[in-house]
Amino acid sequence: MQLNKTNEGAREAAARIGEVARLLWEKGWAEGSGGNISVNVTEFYPGIRMDFRIFPMIPLEVKYPAIAHHHIFITAKGSRMRNLAKDPSTGLCLIKLSKKGDCYQVLYEDPEHPLFPSSELPSHLAIHNHMVKQGQGEKAIVHTHADELVALTHDKNLQSEARLNEILLKMHTETAFFIPEGLGYVSLEVPGSLELAKATLKSLKNHKIILWEKHGCLATGKDVHEAFDRIDLMAKAARIYLMCRTAGID
Repeated sequence: MQLNKTNEGAREAAARIGEVARLLWEKGWAEGSGGNISVNVTEFYPGIRMDFRIFPMIPLEVKYPAIAHHHIFITAKGSRMRNLAKDPSTGLCLIKLSKKGDCYQVLYEDPEHPLFPSSELPSHLAIHNHMVKQGQGEKAIVHTHADELVALTHDKNLQSEARLNEILLKMHTETAFFIPEGLGYVSLEVPGSLELAKATLKSLKNHKIILWEKHGCLATGKDVHEAFDRIDLMAKAARIYLMCRTAGID
């Protein structure tokens, strides 16, 4: 994907995705092609000059009317965060939703080397649709495999939203201050499935960060850095808890 050089807003959005991709890789939360990021960049659409008529429409199983005609950056299927960090264009798709929000197009300038959106597209679209309806200005989603948080979901005594928040919000003052509502918890679902998307959407009604059992976590934000910060804060709380357990501290 190559962005028009005159479109500074879209270029900056792509660069910020690259910055967060680097952080995820450095944290060890993005093994292989693990994790994905998306940002609603509709506000920059006028500067993205492509012939939208030549790209096929791909039908969706669910309609997303709130993001009809919206444009979204999303990491491509199989893309690696370590490569995105070096050059976001190597693994970043630009997609456009149809006028009814029931189809999408992948927009690219090199048809011989097309990119396709992450397998977690259903969750991303459902959440973007939700964020637009909420009208709170949130445009970014970050999903990653934060070891510390995933580890907690292997403890049957912690496979509960209430129990997790009871513990994590007491581990560090910053977590309770910046994420007072705690995190949402979604029991094990097939990655990339509509079931995972629906469960995540339900949990997002009360939370900005969601923990997927034995999979990873997802957070929203006004930009990718805010979404990353929410994950980073909650992961630190989990890390402190695990350190306390290792040291025998109740």
